[in-house]
Parts: sequence; C-alpha cells; structure tokens
Amino acid sequence: MTETLLRVVRRVTNQFGPHAADALVRAIRTWTRDPSSAEARARLVGALSEISRLAGGLTARLALAAAAQVERYRRSVGSWERELMAARYEIPQHPSGEIRAAALETYLGLTEAAPGLIRDAARPERALRDVTTALDCEARLLRTEALGPRERQLALDANVHARAACVTCGLGATLEASHPQTGRA
Repeated sequence: MTETLLRVVRRVTNQFGPHAADALVRAIRTWTRDPSSAEARARLVGALSEISRLAGGLTARLALAAAAQVERYRRSVGSWERELMAARYEIPQHPSGEIRAAALETYLGLTEAAPGLIRDAARPERALRDVTTALDCEARLLRTEALGPRERQLALDANVHARAACVTCGLGATLEASHPQTGRA
C-alpha cells in the first residue's frame, strides 16, 4: 500500500508539480493516522479519483488502483508494521525532494497511528505488546538508516510520542477490561 501511494505521489509530482503532490501527501498522512476514518478515506479516495480523471495513462490507472486498495484496506498490527517498515525503507531510496518528503510524511503518519491500533484491538494487551515491540525495533533501525539529521529526529520524536501514547492506551484498555462498568479499580 505505501509503495503504491508513493508511486502515485512520484507520478503526480512529475506530471503536475509539487503543489499537487503536496495535497495528495496531506491526504495520505491524514488517512495513515486513522484508516478507519470514513472522512479521511473519502478524502484520499477523492484525491486519487481526481488525479485519475486529470492525469490519464499510467498515472490514472495507478491512482485508480491505489483508490481501490484504500477502499478495501483494513489495518491490523501486522499490516501496520509492514507499512511502517516499507515507508522507512522508501525514505533513503530518494536523494531529496517531494518523494522523499512524502515517504517521511507517510512514515510519521503511520507512527502516529500506533495508539489507535491498541484502542481498536480486540485484545489490547497483545496489541500493546506487539506495537511497542515494533516501535522499539523501529527506534533502533532509525538510528542506522540513511536519514538526514532532521528526518531522523522527526522520526525518533514521533516514535517516542507514539510509544508513550500506546502505554496510555494500553493502561486504559486494561482498566476497562478489569472493570467494564466503571473503568476504574
């Protein structure tokens, strides 16, 4: 999913310029934070559909394929972790410019989505363990990835914030599970 969306961003940048790509990147980041949000999904699908209508050719087909993937996408901890790794890998694949910035924005949006995975999980304790393990691994990998100093700091800050928010979500879910009537001990 991440790779497909970034391919669309790359094509839009080349065909329509960075301003058009920037609008798409904002829609992608909003959706990656909360893919269950009907509003965020509709905004991203709308942007991809408009790109398809305007672009024609390969860009149109790629945008339509991405829109269809967004429509049927359901996030799990496993799919989130794969998307997070793919986004991190995409950042250094581009020397500079809009595509690199889009990959970083996507990575940050996915990192910020971590607490929602725990909040929405059927088994929050397991989700907390899996998500925090993935974030711990990402923090180690971010230190060695070929990122610029500002990119690395943004990614590490997002990681720290996400881990703290995950713990808060996990504690709330544990309290709710132990006392469903009040949510208190």
